[in-house]
Amino acid sequence: MSTQTLPYVAIGVLIGVPAARKIEMTSMPQLVALFNGVGGGAAALVSIVEYLNILNKNEPPTIAVLIATVFTVVVGCTSFSGSVITFLKLQELMTTRPVVFPGGRVVIAATLAGVLGSAGWTVHSQTTTPLLVMAALALLFGVLFVLPVGGADVPIVISLLNAFTGLTVAAGGYVLQATLLIVAGTLVGASGTILT
Repeated sequence: MSTQTLPYVAIGVLIGVPAARKIEMTSMPQLVALFNGVGGGAAALVSIVEYLNILNKNEPPTIAVLIATVFTVVVGCTSFSGSVITFLKLQELMTTRPVVFPGGRVVIAATLAGVLGSAGWTVHSQTTTPLLVMAALALLFGVLFVLPVGGADVPIVISLLNAFTGLTVAAGGYVLQATLLIVAGTLVGASGTILT
């Protein structure tokens, strides 16, 4: 760990430790959901920044790196926004009942199709605009994905989103060529999938 990263580690500790110590045990799922969302969002942001760095070098990225980047951004953004909604539901800042609306399934399917289409566009064009469109659509999909879930099933969704975050960290580790991220992310992804 370089001395440049120490202040950021300190900031994380100063926020995370008091939050974890003050939380009531009955509110633990909310905290897990919120911290999980932060992890997914961070993985997505790191991949976006790394993608922009690759484009600025004027060296075309490999298809494997492009796919890993697209995967990390899509799943990380979905995990982030979905985790925020699970937090709001568990904290009762919004209704814990399933939120459904007419044509909801069509809207969710169309949003997912838009995410997949913009993902293909990103891989094909290797430019910034489709990546940002894809990230925005993935954020929307995360919200739409969790809204129809009722209160009793929210912990299952948290476990699934936790698995998503682990997989994004593993894919981000591939982009960054960081073995530790690949191993840790795969561990979280596998265990979260089994728990789900």
